[in-house]
Amino acid sequence: MEVYQIIFEILLYLSEGLIIFYYARGMFEQKYSTAVSLPCIFLGYAILFMVYQFDNAALNSCAILAVNALLFILLYNCNIKTACFHSVLLLCIMGACEWILIFIISTILHQGFNSYHSNFNIHILNVVSSKLVYYLICIAIVNIFSKSKRYSKNNSVFWVLLIMPLTSLVALLALRYVTYEAELSAAMQIFCSVASGLLLVANIVVFFIYVYAVRNMEKLFELQAAEQKRQLDETYLSVLEQNNRDLKVFTHDIKNHLEQIGNLSDNEAVRQYIHKLYGTVNQYETVGSSQNKILDILIGKYSALCTNRHIEIYFNVKTANLACMDDVDLSTVLNNILDNAVEAAQQSNARKITVDIFSKQAYEVLKVKNSCDCPPKAKNKQLITRKSDKSMHGLGMQSVQRTVKKYDGVFDWSYDAEQHIFTTTVAIPKK
Repeated sequence: MEVYQIIFEILLYLSEGLIIFYYARGMFEQKYSTAVSLPCIFLGYAILFMVYQFDNAALNSCAILAVNALLFILLYNCNIKTACFHSVLLLCIMGACEWILIFIISTILHQGFNSYHSNFNIHILNVVSSKLVYYLICIAIVNIFSKSKRYSKNNSVFWVLLIMPLTSLVALLALRYVTYEAELSAAMQIFCSVASGLLLVANIVVFFIYVYAVRNMEKLFELQAAEQKRQLDETYLSVLEQNNRDLKVFTHDIKNHLEQIGNLSDNEAVRQYIHKLYGTVNQYETVGSSQNKILDILIGKYSALCTNRHIEIYFNVKTANLACMDDVDLSTVLNNILDNAVEAAQQSNARKITVDIFSKQAYEVLKVKNSCDCPPKAKNKQLITRKSDKSMHGLGMQSVQRTVKKYDGVFDWSYDAEQHIFTTTVAIPKK
C-alpha cells in the first residue's frame, strides 16, 4: 500500500472517531472532559485501523461493535444495553451507507459493483461519499433525538448548516464521475483523494464549531439572566430598605401618638390597653439585632414571608453577621438560598427552616437547613431545577456559587434522605 494511501486511511479513521465523538456527546452525558474523551476515542479508532489491516470483514465488524460499545460505557453515562444498541445501530448505518452508495454509483456509471477494488482512488471517493452520508445521518439523529437543550434550540441554523455536507456530497459524486470518464494522472488522482478526505474533515469541523458556538451562546445567556436577576435583587433590596426606613418613622410617630392619647385619658383601662398597643408597635421599630443592616432587613423579609405562608423559621445570628460581604452580594446569596428553602419547605410536611450564621476558624459560615420531602435533582453535584422552563429557572444557585467564588469562599449542599432535610452551607473568609 502506498504511503499516501496509508495516510488517507488514517485520516478516514480519525474522521470516524470524530463522528463517534460528536454522536456520543449529543446522545449521552460525558463523564470526562473533551481533553480526556477525544484522545481515548482516537486511541480506540487507532486499534480499529490496525484490525482493518487484516482485511477480514467479519473481524472488522466485530471490532467496531466492541470498540464503540466500550467507548460509550467508559467515557459516557451509558449502561451496557444502551451502549450495545447504539453500537449496532451505528454499524448498521455505516454499512448501509457504504453498500447503498456504492450500488447507486455503480448503477449510474454502468460499472460492476466490485469495480472499485481495482482502483484505490475510485475506492477513496466511494468511501468518503458514504462516510459523508453516514455523518449526515448521525448529526440528524443527534439533533432530533438528543435530550440536550443545545440541540433543541437553534434548529433553523442547524438545518441551514446541512447545505455544506449536501453540496460536498454533490461535489464528491461529480469528482467520482470525472475520475471514471477521464484518464487522470497519478498526481491528480492523489490530489483528488486527499481533497475528498479533507472535505470530509472540513464538514465535521464545521459542525464542531457550530456546537461550540451554541454552547457559548448558552453560557452567555445564563450570565445575562444571572446579571438581570442580580440587578432585580439589588433594586428590590433598595426598595425594601426604604420601606424599612419608612416603617421605623411610622412606628416612631405612632408611639408618640399613643403616648399622648394615654396621657390625655383618665381611664385606667384605656391606659393599660394603650400600653399593650405601645409594646406591640415597639417590636416593629427594630427589624433585627445582627448589627448588619442588610442582614436585618433580609431577616425581617423572610420572617414575614414565612409567617404568611405558615412556615416555621428560626434565625441564629449571635456570633457572626456576614459583614465581610458586600451588601448586594449578601442579598444575592441569602435571597437565592432562602427563596429555594421557602419553596421546598412550603411543599413539605414539616414546613421548617433554620438559618445559622456563625464563626468557624477563619470563616464566617451561613448554614440553612430546610425541610424537603422530595430529594434534589443533581448532576455532578450541580443542582438542576425541576421546573419545565430550565432556561429561566435554576440560575439562583449558579449565582450563589459565582458570588461565593468571588470571595474565595466555599459552597456546599447535602440532603438527608432519612430526616428529609436539605442543607446549604456557605463559608466566607473573614476580612
